[in-house]
Amino acid sequence: MTSSSPLDGSLARRTSAFLLELYAMSRTHSLDHFQTATLSRLRSVLPFRSAYWGMLHAQPDGPLTLHDSFVEALPNEFVHDWEAVKHKDELAASVVAMPGVAVSVRTVDMIHREILIMGKRFGIGSATSIAVVAPVPKLLTFLSFYRPADARPFDHNDRSVQEFIMPHVAAAWHANRLHHFEGMNAGSDGPHKGFAVTDRYGALHFSDAAFSALIRSEWLGWNGPELPLALRDCIAQDCNYDSRRLSVTVRRQKDLTLLQVRPRSALDRLSPRESEIVACYREGLSYKQIAVRLGCSPYTVRHHLREIYSKLGVRNKVALVRLAGDTRALGDPLPPKAIKGAQDGHIAR
Repeated sequence: MTSSSPLDGSLARRTSAFLLELYAMSRTHSLDHFQTATLSRLRSVLPFRSAYWGMLHAQPDGPLTLHDSFVEALPNEFVHDWEAVKHKDELAASVVAMPGVAVSVRTVDMIHREILIMGKRFGIGSATSIAVVAPVPKLLTFLSFYRPADARPFDHNDRSVQEFIMPHVAAAWHANRLHHFEGMNAGSDGPHKGFAVTDRYGALHFSDAAFSALIRSEWLGWNGPELPLALRDCIAQDCNYDSRRLSVTVRRQKDLTLLQVRPRSALDRLSPRESEIVACYREGLSYKQIAVRLGCSPYTVRHHLREIYSKLGVRNKVALVRLAGDTRALGDPLPPKAIKGAQDGHIAR
């Protein structure tokens, strides 16, 4: 059964207040707490005891692939058990077939015995569910609410509320994730040219233009939304990707992974200690200052410098400082002090 009637005045006001808070929470709540806070606030608009929230991919006449999941007031094994019987879940089949339309059922009316057993095990007497097209290509965002058998089953008004709020919930959830990962990217050590966020299947949830351009420089003709196989393998193994052209850092965060990509350059041939010395030169430090910072002698610094020149194919500190401040250079611009010191010959003292 579906619904499309407008909300009554009191419910409309409560729903409007919830939506205003929802978008505020997407900016102020952490990734770990946004869904919990959203559902806690939502109970005053659409009462429920437990909930199941996530993203999935529905293949035509194929299985449902779960890309993300979150449960409220349910044990973690709920997701595992649902995965085992999802092909028999007629509620899931209905909402996937009709995106944007809420569907409600009573557990006792379900056809398959496995669903009946699962409902009894987890105290589910009735359910209402909806799936909407996610901001992520090819995925649906779903949200199911559950009530016990001794509570009033979900009705027409409940479905009206669910249909009204769900596009906003999906958009705010996406915005919350984007805000979180933009913060991770901005606060990371080392310079990066582009970034993207993907799930464990290699489906892109968002990316910037620089990321797409750099990936195409390595894999000609790539157009997404799934990542190239080599990057999907790195995500599965939780390891970084390095090639002649690109360096991709993989940083997992629960069900999602932050990818930070930059073009490689001659500076990638340096050892960690040599990279430290180059970074010090970029700050405009002298031999003695670098030696003090790194806990070594000025002679050792000079020895490292000769190795750095050889690896980078440069002949003097002016060329070194300019190379270090150039495009691999992906991050902070070269400090004026370093440029002036190199030009004046003071940086080597």
